[in-house]
Amino acid sequence: MKAKAQTVEFQVPIWKDQVFWFVIALGVGYGAVYNFLPASFPAFTRQFNCSLAQLGQIQLLFFLSGLAFSVVGGPVVALLGLKRSAIVAFAIAGGALLLIAESRHFAVVLIGSVLFGFDISAMVVINSSIISGHFSERRQSVFLITGLSDAGGSMIGPAMLGWWLGNSTRWGLTWRAGYFTAAADMGALILWALFVRSRTMGRDRSGHDAGGKVVSHTHQILVSGALYIAVVLGFCHGLAQAGMLSFVGQLYINKLHIDAAHAAYFISGNAAGMLSGRLMFGWITAHWKIPELVVISLCAAAETAAFVGAILAPSYLAGLVMFVMAGIFVSTIGPSLNSYLGGKFAKGTATAFSLFAGLSNLGAAFGPFIIGIIGTHLGVGKGIFFAPAFSTLLSAMALLWFLRERTKSGTPEMSASLLPG
Repeated sequence: MKAKAQTVEFQVPIWKDQVFWFVIALGVGYGAVYNFLPASFPAFTRQFNCSLAQLGQIQLLFFLSGLAFSVVGGPVVALLGLKRSAIVAFAIAGGALLLIAESRHFAVVLIGSVLFGFDISAMVVINSSIISGHFSERRQSVFLITGLSDAGGSMIGPAMLGWWLGNSTRWGLTWRAGYFTAAADMGALILWALFVRSRTMGRDRSGHDAGGKVVSHTHQILVSGALYIAVVLGFCHGLAQAGMLSFVGQLYINKLHIDAAHAAYFISGNAAGMLSGRLMFGWITAHWKIPELVVISLCAAAETAAFVGAILAPSYLAGLVMFVMAGIFVSTIGPSLNSYLGGKFAKGTATAFSLFAGLSNLGAAFGPFIIGIIGTHLGVGKGIFFAPAFSTLLSAMALLWFLRERTKSGTPEMSASLLPG
């Protein structure tokens, strides 16, 4: 039966599958709003007179709340199912955006960032679980293909918000309208989810996480070294990426005195690079079965060089170009980590992805926080170098773990994986 299911998966064109378009919509949804908070830093600074350390606290709480989801995520998704979980996640995201839009005190923004971060982690886990369960044989290329929607949303969302922040004051309007619009988009995504019809999503409980099997699968996951290396790699990736995204705009505001709109374009430019990178690497991995850890190591090394180039660039345009280049190589790391986990844990995927998302988010939480503290005391130009330092560590560790797994499993098998697919 399993072989038959796999055959059907390859026979049905992917664009005729409702589940494929659902994960596209889900990716656009969380991608468009994922970086709303750092894109809003100039507005928060103007509205609440925030320091760099306080801005770092926003990102700290945003990502730390994902750790809370890692505790309850697997059982909750198993109980509700993938489709209902997505609908609930969209509703909570809309509520968090409305809370921030209505905030009159900085503390309310912090509360909203906690709810928002918890919910974004849920969306990522739900999306990863759907892809791993429904497209098990094509997961690496599907992760990259559907990651285009995430990157596309991440490119458009901050750019539109940055444009609004740059012009709303001039027109005598408020920055809050951008958040109201994003909340309305979450409502539209709820309607999208309601119309999805799929037997897989109807009966599936996130990779068979239902009932009493949750405890058994959780134990198997917790004793696996694959989870912990994925968490460590995700920690380094999150610290580097979140640190750069959060403060590269502030770096250029201080260095070249750019406005809020041009600062937000760094985030959109990085997302444009991610969109291009996922197109390119999606095609490559569809034709060549390259081990995920090899992809991570090579791309993290190139990402480091691009980050340093963006930090040291003498002009706005040069820095923006380097940050776009960084996005090209960053684009493969998240999907490759998800693919690596999906391959290691065919059962208990929601639990594995929940633990991974929560624990690895610690890097994304502490990266902006550390850079914000250092930037407050020594200047953002010095603090931001923590980001490329950790992407270098990411590259080295991925390569070392790949060599370890290759030694354990045997050279011929691993070499065969580099042949055309």
